[in-house]
Amino acid sequence: MTNDQFLADGRYCDWHDPAILSCAREVTQGLSAPIARAIALFQFVRDDVRYTFGPWGIPASDTLQRREGVCTNKANLLVALFRATGIPAAFGLLQVNPREYYGVVAPPYLKPFVSDRSLHVYAAARLEDVWVRCDPSTDREIATKTAHYCRQTRLIEWDGRQDALDFLQPQHVYADLGLRACIDDLLDKPARHAQPETLAAINDYVRFIRTSPPFASAEALIAHYARERGIAPGEPT
Repeated sequence: MTNDQFLADGRYCDWHDPAILSCAREVTQGLSAPIARAIALFQFVRDDVRYTFGPWGIPASDTLQRREGVCTNKANLLVALFRATGIPAAFGLLQVNPREYYGVVAPPYLKPFVSDRSLHVYAAARLEDVWVRCDPSTDREIATKTAHYCRQTRLIEWDGRQDALDFLQPQHVYADLGLRACIDDLLDKPARHAQPETLAAINDYVRFIRTSPPFASAEALIAHYARERGIAPGEPT
């Protein structure tokens, strides 16, 4: 595969969109080295685009406008921003167990809403002739509220030289499907968990995490949420 494939525009990775180009220029202003530009773009997507649940088949320009999205949306935006600054970029694919992907922060009564097999998408950049992987999924706010008791939501720091992916348990990753230049075929398919009531229930929980003070433990977080929402133990929302 040539670098041209990893610099291509697409239906979802629409990096020629004026808003994408403007954002890339603004975030990387004054930075000449590709690694410095890549780090700045990574930090922007990680922290300025809030992690939330929703459809994954969304152009990068829409994710930028919304300033929120699931892992696939955030990775797609980061790939678009990399390419907008001339950095070859790819999509990394992992087949994971989404019921366990979020570790102890995931309430047992929400897990039945989610399938036990899904794709997790991250980004990779070609820097100094080496592919370096990075995952901007977890934003700083979520990490600040939960990372002291949840390994999977620790904030990812990336130096542009070493791979930096989410802290997933090996048993929750079924397969590493490698890097791809385009994932339009995947994004054309509706996500299996994207029913409106499912997304509403999960996003309500995410908002609760964001708007509450940090809890001492996952058990305390889940218990407070259940009590506030009137959910009995083991009862789905």
